[in-house]
Amino acid sequence: MKINNNIQALNAYRNLYQNQFNTSKNLEKLSSGLRINRAADDAAGLAISEKMRSQIRGLKQAERNALDGISLMQTSEGAMQEVHAMLQRMRELAVQAANDTNTEYDREQIQKEIDQLKLEIDSISDKTEFNTRKLLDGNSAVLTSISSENNNNANIVGLPTVLDARIGSGVYHLEVSGKEEVVEIKQPNAGITKADDIELAGEENKFYPQAFGEYTINVRNYTINKVDPDNEETWQHNAVVQVIGPDGLPLEELSIPVNQSAGDNKESIGGLLIDASKIKYAGTVKVSVEQKATFSISSGEGEDKKLVTAEKTMTTRNGVIRHGGMEFKFNNEIDNAETTFSVTNNSLAFQIGPNTNQQVMIDIPRMDVVTLGIENVDVTTTDGANRAIYQLDQAINHISEARAKLGATQNRMEHTINNLQITHENLTASESRIRDADMALEMTEFTRNNILNQSATAMLAQANQLPQGVLQLLQ
Repeated sequence: MKINNNIQALNAYRNLYQNQFNTSKNLEKLSSGLRINRAADDAAGLAISEKMRSQIRGLKQAERNALDGISLMQTSEGAMQEVHAMLQRMRELAVQAANDTNTEYDREQIQKEIDQLKLEIDSISDKTEFNTRKLLDGNSAVLTSISSENNNNANIVGLPTVLDARIGSGVYHLEVSGKEEVVEIKQPNAGITKADDIELAGEENKFYPQAFGEYTINVRNYTINKVDPDNEETWQHNAVVQVIGPDGLPLEELSIPVNQSAGDNKESIGGLLIDASKIKYAGTVKVSVEQKATFSISSGEGEDKKLVTAEKTMTTRNGVIRHGGMEFKFNNEIDNAETTFSVTNNSLAFQIGPNTNQQVMIDIPRMDVVTLGIENVDVTTTDGANRAIYQLDQAINHISEARAKLGATQNRMEHTINNLQITHENLTASESRIRDADMALEMTEFTRNNILNQSATAMLAQANQLPQGVLQLLQ
């Protein structure tokens, strides 16, 4: 028997300490609801859980960002809707002014309303704001510029249009090579059936540079003058030929000899060279005239110049080509050369994800009368009113495109929100499995450890009584 070292008491104490430690852990988990309260609980699990928590909080904020972005776009689109309504009213007034039942005085009164509507469009463009950020004045647009005519050697009409809001600011170059005119008879008639029958006139023509697109050729009043009724070779064939341009406006109308059996009979009408010898009868011909060429886009200058998009051979559509996220318009002046232009990207970035660069870029174009091309709308004459109808049609299309782009992006953002919510839900479930405590299991463990604590305490008391057996030897 020993009294200096009570091994049984030490053993009971060790077990009691361990049970109390485990009970403390159980109480900590039950009171916090977490399985991992400190790194020591599960080092790897803590690291994974914290990373997931970053993603979860990022997803929640991204969802709010997307909702705010939708609100901004709705504000912009609402303003554009009112501009649309004013353009429709202006077009209605232009149609009214084109009617010659109106006197000069009447057209002046119509022009007054149009002028006021133009002022209001400029006002909306300047004053529409969201959270003090102006939306329709160009501060949220992707703008392009060409510093001088010497930099527009490819002869772009107007300015390039950036379609992809992700394109960065900087200097860009469009190179054009291998141009080739493409003529397609869309509606053969009057004897004109082959592409060789029509082409665009050259620089010496008064209509140069002509627009690309679909031209309409109306052949009317086809007559035969039988000089010698018995000799068809002496018969003279004539017709009135009218050419209507791609914009729907008449260009020129001439009475010309047609249906000649021999010789080249190319007639220049409205900027088109028409083989009049092929015209056999009256009818309406529709012909598409476009340009085929090879296009490439590069960025930077000097040693920093690099190719953005590889060379691609394309045919214009109504004089327009789209390449490398940009749009370029040409007329018959298109040249095998290079145009240098600058891009200033003021587009808005909506952070719709929890991580770096998970963004949607949206640009909102300027919506003043200059950008819409209606600054000089004048309906005080019949011709002016007819031109105004075309100008307003183009402006309405411009607004429609901008609203459609905003609507499409808004629909995309709504799907983004749904995806964020689903990802948030699933990621939270995964993080919960790692971090949260199973309360039923912890309560079972706590009950077990609590009983063991009571038992260990009792056994420690018993172990402490064992050395007292030595006293029996003294009796």
